[in-house]
Amino acid sequence: MESVKREVRNGGVDTELYIDVIFFVNFLMDSLLLYFLRGFLRKPASLRRIICGGAAGGLFGCMEIWLLKLPGWVTAAASLGAAAGMMKIVYRPGDLRELVKETGSFWLLAILAGGIMEFFYDCTRAGFYLETAVRGKREHVLPLLTWLFLAAGTCLLAAGLGQFAREMRRERRNRYLVVLADGDEVVETTGYLDTGNLLREPGTGGGVQIVAERIWYMFAGAEKKKVRIPYHTVGNPHGEMEGIQIESMKICRAGGRITVREPWIARAPYKLTGDGSYEVLLHGETVMALWDKKGGITSGD
Repeated sequence: MESVKREVRNGGVDTELYIDVIFFVNFLMDSLLLYFLRGFLRKPASLRRIICGGAAGGLFGCMEIWLLKLPGWVTAAASLGAAAGMMKIVYRPGDLRELVKETGSFWLLAILAGGIMEFFYDCTRAGFYLETAVRGKREHVLPLLTWLFLAAGTCLLAAGLGQFAREMRRERRNRYLVVLADGDEVVETTGYLDTGNLLREPGTGGGVQIVAERIWYMFAGAEKKKVRIPYHTVGNPHGEMEGIQIESMKICRAGGRITVREPWIARAPYKLTGDGSYEVLLHGETVMALWDKKGGITSGD
């Protein structure tokens, strides 16, 4: 088996490194990271391109042995170039901005994966079992059933992270720039398209947007006629909100803009969001129907 020796300066120890092992480990890890990154970025990439990208990463891992003698910034720049090369092979970015985004995401994912592996290696007996298994000391090898449970847990963790990423993407897709107007009062804020908001004003049947208190008090003056809008939730089956009708509401997104004439808004009886990321809970049916007529983008559900 071919090997390469290098001297570790701080200890004066010769360490034997096996090129085929280095290539295989880097190829496997890069391929897995590229596969997970495909789901995170939601970009098309065939399995063949992922394997080719992983092979390129494996080759760079072998070349990196000789780069270790150079200054650290040279190794970091070479690693960045190798990551960008893998993105070119696998995802074929259209411009520099996409390339930077994909390369940065790959690095962050690699750092996260490296941190998890370092934790299991240093803070558990996984490193001990792995080393004794490689050295052929079977009396200390981790039982097969335990390995299966560990593999299952790793898969569940990866699935959970993927689900979290999908939820974050859905949250971003369902947020819109909203401009509410009534007379001289114009407010620009962020709205969230909630397909579960089916609230309607009883008299006209119009869809109701639920707004935060700050928005409500900017429009609900003393001269405004207010109506009671019933709603029900778990623990409050007979609740009521105050509602008013304003002149217009514009909803803007990259796919275009729609205008809702004389929409109903109601004061939220609860805080819409803990971080204040949006102040209007849009009526799902009303907004999606208008987007469908316009041919624009609707909900991310």
